[in-house]
Amino acid sequence: MEVERDQTVSSPTIPIVDLSNLDKELVARAVVKASHEWGVFQVVNHEIPKELIQSLKKVGTHFFELSSEAEKEAVATPANSKDIQGYVTNSQQDIEDKVDRVDHLFHNLPPPTSVDYRYWPKNPPEYRYSRNSIA
Repeated sequence: MEVERDQTVSSPTIPIVDLSNLDKELVARAVVKASHEWGVFQVVNHEIPKELIQSLKKVGTHFFELSSEAEKEAVATPANSKDIQGYVTNSQQDIEDKVDRVDHLFHNLPPPTSVDYRYWPKNPPEYRYSRNSIA
């Protein structure tokens, strides 16, 4: 990458929110600030067991790598829907102008009133159990 004289190169770091902090108002402010400034943040000291995180990665990878297009489309967000849940695929250009396909699977976690299982994959069978275990 060529840098012009007026430009600066930075190495940004994603904000980290530490949930072990006993000052919950400070934690909440950190979440709000990171969300406004970055739109994303890393959570540490969340007490989610490592085994559960590994299970979630495994079932997520299984869905994206092994599920058929028909299975993915079965949990897709309908066109023109205002739902923020479901399978979505789109294309985006990287910094070298290459077009990459990007797949996402969004869904709410418990409480039960916010969960819409229409958007949860049936395969792998462990998916639902692993995702519900995080709540």
